[in-house]
Amino acid sequence: MNIILEDLINYRGGIINLEIGLVIIRIEGKEIIMNFNILLLGNDKAVLGMPWLQKYNLKINWIIGDVKI
Repeated sequence: MNIILEDLINYRGGIINLEIGLVIIRIEGKEIIMNFNILLLGNDKAVLGMPWLQKYNLKINWIIGDVKI
């Protein structure tokens, strides 16, 4: 785990100041390797920002919870 010293992010009143090392995300047999910032999310599992969503342009069926790249 690394401490973030620049570009701190405020999310729901909390400051993100920790980042975990590389994580492999697998969607439909494709692998995406990325770092995650760590913060207390309550019921949320992850927060994906607009730059990430624009880069991978996922097709999401919100009704059945299906995700395709």
